[in-house]
Amino acid sequence: MKNLITCQQLQKRLNDPTLVLFDAGMLRPGVLGTYVPEAMLPNAKRFDIKNELADKSNPLSSTMCNAQQFTQVMQHAGVNHDSFIVVYEDAGLFSAARAWWMLKAMGHHNVKVLSGGLKKWLACGYAVQQGYSEALTCGNFEASYNPNYFIDRQQVLAAIDDANTILLDARAYKRFTGEESEPRKGMRGGHIPQSRSLPFLDLLTDGEAKAFEEIKIKFENAVGNALYLQFSCGSGITACVLALFADECGYKNLSVYDGSWSEWGASNSLPIATGEK
Repeated sequence: MKNLITCQQLQKRLNDPTLVLFDAGMLRPGVLGTYVPEAMLPNAKRFDIKNELADKSNPLSSTMCNAQQFTQVMQHAGVNHDSFIVVYEDAGLFSAARAWWMLKAMGHHNVKVLSGGLKKWLACGYAVQQGYSEALTCGNFEASYNPNYFIDRQQVLAAIDDANTILLDARAYKRFTGEESEPRKGMRGGHIPQSRSLPFLDLLTDGEAKAFEEIKIKFENAVGNALYLQFSCGSGITACVLALFADECGYKNLSVYDGSWSEWGASNSLPIATGEK
């Protein structure tokens, strides 16, 4: 897959001078504490979605920061315009795809996600280290934000009745139908009207991507004839897993609803639906 790199492939490229490794892991919703992986990949830097790279003026957690903030953090991490970036997380695929999407939104397209993450890397017996590395020199990367990558609730609301647009929801199916309560307090149950359920976990087996053909069929069934794809989840994190695989399948015109259900489900002024449709 063009957007994924295996542990074996990465291990062979560890001495690549253009390589920048980022740990983009984060805690799952409802889990208290601080993200502390048991080890880090060699020379890995931290890609802190929730804090360092979040819009602190937004009351919603983990929303996309501006280009100036992103540039500053990336340059401090030694990222150059010609860097080959690999993002990973502690286990499976949850937040690394968000880092992948953020980098692309900011104009850096030479980026891949490590299949299986740290867990698979350790299982392969490859070298690790304790603690994150600091860049020896400042990078020259300057972010150029493409606003099509992230959309707001007005854009989602405006597209609900557009036959050419479909919103795919990455949350678990019973959260989509409203049968299961949300992990965040104060959230209504259900989904955005006209959206369709495509749980991100249905695209994975033991945290790694299912066979490409299987993923492609799931997207074909969910997308239909739509030309524009929007993605939502609980807080804009796993929606990026859908974006990653949609890109893998060749779909164009992809957008992630940054506020996702954290925003939509908390607002009584926005319409919701329950059940299968």
